[in-house]
Amino acid sequence: MRFDNLDMNLIVALEAILRLRSVSAAAEELNLTQPALSRALGRLRAHFNDQIVVPLGRQMVPTEFGENLHGLARQLLEEMRVFVDMRAHFDPSTARRDVTIMASDYVIRVFLAKAAQRLAAVAPGLTLRFITIDAPTDVMFEQTAIDFRIVPTMALMADHPSGQLFTDDFVCVAWEDNPHIRDGLDAETYLGLKHVTTAFGSRGRDSHFERVLKDQRIDIEIAMSMPNFVLLPECLVGTPYLATIHSRVAAMLPASLPVRTFPVPIAVPPVVEHLQWHHLRRHDSASQWIRQFLISMAAEM
Repeated sequence: MRFDNLDMNLIVALEAILRLRSVSAAAEELNLTQPALSRALGRLRAHFNDQIVVPLGRQMVPTEFGENLHGLARQLLEEMRVFVDMRAHFDPSTARRDVTIMASDYVIRVFLAKAAQRLAAVAPGLTLRFITIDAPTDVMFEQTAIDFRIVPTMALMADHPSGQLFTDDFVCVAWEDNPHIRDGLDAETYLGLKHVTTAFGSRGRDSHFERVLKDQRIDIEIAMSMPNFVLLPECLVGTPYLATIHSRVAAMLPASLPVRTFPVPIAVPPVVEHLQWHHLRRHDSASQWIRQFLISMAAEM
């Protein structure tokens, strides 16, 4: 499709080149050959009468005009993606739709797995894709490539609407033969032992619990950091370590797992999980139905 002598497909190439700062990387992402994308860049340069990107070391650095184009191209593609997905009416019994939700393994375990069971009955045409939390997925959400985020309050994005789903508190877990714990767990023992905690993604993003510790300036010694919540209790077996986990996860632990739970002897406020959607999707009938379904189901919890 052409608009004022510009092939609109070139906008996809333009955004990828400017975002990745590499013709070869953009070609790989778009499943094109490098010569094909180089020709696309040549056509963009001719249309806009600007170099758009120039080589600097191993990267292609945007010109000032190229930087301006990048924001506009990204916004245009985001709006086009939402525009293409929109329907006047959404019938869950017959609609076919791919739905991508970013959430932690904890949320998947205690909430989304149950939601998926119900959706299979009332909206069988939905294809659900759950992906974990990381910096790249935040970018994907901003680009409308992800439909929903389920995150604690501290991780909400200010520019997008959200609705509260559920709250959860915390318990401490230890191996049942931990030699440092007898009948109970006091604050001194809790703070004196090593802990197994979570750190998400390559940059080690904090969870609600780790953020609380930092905000309260409480130092604990970390023995291990895990990329998910559900494996924390298993990693305690045979060790003198502790883990602080969500109560809903603790309630789902198998009876065969040799661990014990204790009240957390320090103040850890409950976590509040929210459903968030892109502001461009606020009028999308499918998005409206799915978020109302999830919020209503969470209210039952």
